[in-house]
Amino acid sequence: MKTPPILLKLLHNSAAKPSHNFNKTASRKDDGGFTLLEVLVIALIIGIFSSIAAPSWQGFINRQRVRTVNDRVFQSLRLAQSEAKRTKRDITVTFDTTVDPPKITFTPPLATGGSTQTLDGGGEIPPGTIALRHNAPAPANSIVFDYLGNVNELPLDTSANPNVRRFVATVSTVNGGAKQCAIVETIIGGMRTAEGNDCPTLP
Repeated sequence: MKTPPILLKLLHNSAAKPSHNFNKTASRKDDGGFTLLEVLVIALIIGIFSSIAAPSWQGFINRQRVRTVNDRVFQSLRLAQSEAKRTKRDITVTFDTTVDPPKITFTPPLATGGSTQTLDGGGEIPPGTIALRHNAPAPANSIVFDYLGNVNELPLDTSANPNVRRFVATVSTVNGGAKQCAIVETIIGGMRTAEGNDCPTLP
């Protein structure tokens, strides 16, 4: 026996409609959320992890700042040496630690680097975080590269035993944590960098 078309249409429409129980279940699921206790526990866990991670993160940031400034000091010395050889004239590199951040001045100005390099990492390093020390004799606070790229006179490094003649510029955090240095250790302008305990201790 064939099912009448009207009955088929009625069955089809009733199957397509959602039941009342389905609507009630969906609305209950939409009302889900976090309790106050759950939020407090999550906040407590985040606070504990933050207190553990903060010191190591700050140490990493300080090491990066010291490395950035020391690289700038080293590159400034290399640049001055190259410019002296290229132009066949003396280049004086002066270190000014009376300002914050410290700066390096070239006399005469370099064709590629200008007259001054400010040691602030391009504005990324805030004042009061980095200290620069050097052993260039006062009041000039400078070393001179001649037309061959040699250093006219290296200062005496009294931190070495026995004393040696070499120029040392040490970069460290203000609180004395991370430390790196740039060293000119021969009159022919041989340079290197060092870090930590390998850097001479300057007054």
